[in-house]
Amino acid sequence: MKRTALCMACAITMAFTACNNVDEKTEATHDEATEATADTAVAFENENSPDSAADGTIVDIDASGDADWNNLDADLPTVDWPEFKDTDVDVRSNDKYSVYALGENVLFDTDKATIRKSAEANLQKISASIAQRSKDAPIRVYGYTDAKGSAGYNEGLAKQRAEAVKNWLVKNGNIDASRISVHPVGEAKPVRSNATAAGRQQNRRVEIAVRNS
Repeated sequence: MKRTALCMACAITMAFTACNNVDEKTEATHDEATEATADTAVAFENENSPDSAADGTIVDIDASGDADWNNLDADLPTVDWPEFKDTDVDVRSNDKYSVYALGENVLFDTDKATIRKSAEANLQKISASIAQRSKDAPIRVYGYTDAKGSAGYNEGLAKQRAEAVKNWLVKNGNIDASRISVHPVGEAKPVRSNATAAGRQQNRRVEIAVRNS
């Protein structure tokens, strides 16, 4: 009888200690993830959204943990490259990156992710420019939306559109698929106010970013 009581006491003690350890670990993880910033997001990337820190901040980290892409939006000046004269492509560039931007109204019908036939000439010019200026450098395709609809829907649409552009570049632009990664941002990074129709239209876009070689 005494042995049975002793065994039961030991089992209760061990269970209580294990629960405390789990609680402490969960609390510590929660605190660290809540405090994660763009600088520490490598360790706390959202499982369902690899470009998001635990607090929802968009962080551009590639598969190798390279956070250097975080500077992609920082003061990239518009450039006037001759190959894009009289096109719908906006180009920004500095010594590290080049970004080719196309509006939704150029690439897609409303709420669709099938590339318009009329957009292919622009994509072909982008492919030729990348081949000329960036050779074998890594490429990222970012999909953006306005803020109408749910965040989940917008991210899904952004992903489909970015993947459509990637697939076009691989199939028709002679760019190896291993160079291109897809990054659905959705509504998170507007360039204009979502309060106006004109602003929302500018927010609906795809940007092809290339690390300069």
